Amino acid sequence: MSDLHVIVMDMDGTLLNDNKEVSEYTKNVLRKQKEKGMRIGIASGRPILGVKRTVENLGISDIIQFMVASNGAELYDVSDGEEKGFYKLDVQTIFEIIEKYRQFNLNPYVYQGEDCYAARTDSTIERAARNNHLGVHLCDMREEVTTPQSKLVLSTSPEKMAEVEAFYEENKSEKYRAFKSQEDMFEFVHPKLSKVYGIKYYCEKYGYDISNVIAFGDTTNDLEMVDECGIGVCMCNGTDDVKAVADIITEFSNDDDGLAKELERYKYN
Repeated sequence: MSDLHVIVMDMDGTLLNDNKEVSEYTKNVLRKQKEKGMRIGIASGRPILGVKRTVENLGISDIIQFMVASNGAELYDVSDGEEKGFYKLDVQTIFEIIEKYRQFNLNPYVYQGEDCYAARTDSTIERAARNNHLGVHLCDMREEVTTPQSKLVLSTSPEKMAEVEAFYEENKSEKYRAFKSQEDMFEFVHPKLSKVYGIKYYCEKYGYDISNVIAFGDTTNDLEMVDECGIGVCMCNGTDDVKAVADIITEFSNDDDGLAKELERYKYN
């Protein structure tokens, strides 16, 4: 326990409650951990611009020291302003995926600049844009998505998700990996990418090892970091696949300050 130097947290379903808020209790617990010398970061599937704006909007800019975004494809080090981009999906692969999954009548989109780029909007895309403080740009994606992207998201109704996941398992490709990130979001990223990639880069920069990290997550895009970090914690509201690899499952949910109560309970320092 005494070898822990870094706390990294997923946002949705983990740090944030279901109203997309962070309680004052959780903020105070994290501030105390920072005062003890812990480095505190976010590891989210959200794009880096969305993470930055959300951190500011939540009033936790004084707490967060680094941000891993887009499931590991982007990193922002608050202390020195360094921004890093890692593996991205090439344009050809993006449209191959869209065509392959066309049979499910899903709604693909990417995060580009200040907006979510999509051919049509829906409630999932509008929520993603709102949560990330971005706009929605409707377009012919083949004409306007012309550069490599950190990820491709398929807006997927919860009723179709199991079918989409099963299709992916039966039709995997060396060009990408995919996972459910929320009940209505199925995401594709570069095959070498996970949240661990950005976390490892940050740790090595400051002389730490991944074993010095305690990671909190709740769903499939958190699986690698919960599995590979020194201590992996899954929220009790999390998915079974993440619970299966976690060292600890919280007693309380994201709606009941489960992350902060776990830190208080074990007095990680």
